[in-house]
Amino acid sequence: MSVGFDGSEQRIWSALKGSDGFTRADAKMLAGLDVSLSVSAARPLKDLKDDKDDKAEGASVALRVSFGRGADLLEMRSLSDGKTYLRVDVQQFLALADDLGSAQSKGGMKGFRTFLDAADELPSSYRSVKDALGGKWISVDPAAFQEFSRSMAAAGPAGSPLPDAPELDAGTQERITKALRRALERNAKITDAGTKDGADIVKVTVPAGKTADALADALEPLADKLPEGVSPSDLKDVPDKDVTVDVAVKDGTLSGISLDLDQFDSGDEIHGALPLTVGFAPDAAPVAAPAGATPLDPQDVMGAMMQLMMGGMDE
Repeated sequence: MSVGFDGSEQRIWSALKGSDGFTRADAKMLAGLDVSLSVSAARPLKDLKDDKDDKAEGASVALRVSFGRGADLLEMRSLSDGKTYLRVDVQQFLALADDLGSAQSKGGMKGFRTFLDAADELPSSYRSVKDALGGKWISVDPAAFQEFSRSMAAAGPAGSPLPDAPELDAGTQERITKALRRALERNAKITDAGTKDGADIVKVTVPAGKTADALADALEPLADKLPEGVSPSDLKDVPDKDVTVDVAVKDGTLSGISLDLDQFDSGDEIHGALPLTVGFAPDAAPVAAPAGATPLDPQDVMGAMMQLMMGGMDE
């Protein structure tokens, strides 16, 4: 699945110029934005079970973020065997920050550049840290970092390890999905909108307020199982207006969704259509481990940080 804006830099600039703090550099960034999410497994995703101990039951996930500047800014792959791989183009991140940042934030970036220059002088024993900062693939063992976090918390003053993120059990997830499906089926209106690029276009119109109210009522019995800070009653605040989505279907398969963000503008921030598109590629390659990734040791991270800090104190 890929997400981005369907429009050139000029189109995005025309739609958003005049918005608080929006610049031409922001328009260029959004025009190049491409976020993709891939999920693959040994069996159909709908047949997977919620069994964390069975690697054959797990799914592998990949996330990629690009701003149209050549190499991807960020790539992350989490495999069903528990291994995680990460690559960050730090230099591109700095360039992007320079383009978009204020004078104050650019001062902070200057300090970070100094930090990177110092990292180049680290001993070869810190190869994993140097590879991470150099934009190369690294592999991360979540269990090792979690154990390291516990050790640091136990060694320090009153503290605790990083909390585990709350997860919804499979039964709750299924009930939420069914509630959303029922709310949409009972309230959405579907019309034929012709064809485009070989795909049939279906226009789906949803009365947002009415649909949100129906979903809130269906989720109320699950309120105590939702993450902290999430309440079904929040859906009651959705404005009572229609939202239209264009859905593309090619060869019987969902191939894309287009949503005009201008529909959600309650003031005068967006001037004209600003479509956000979601594309689907069911024939994408399975998520796999990248070649040549360097294992990142949490002890190396701590040691490198301490050495860099001591070097800065000496100067």
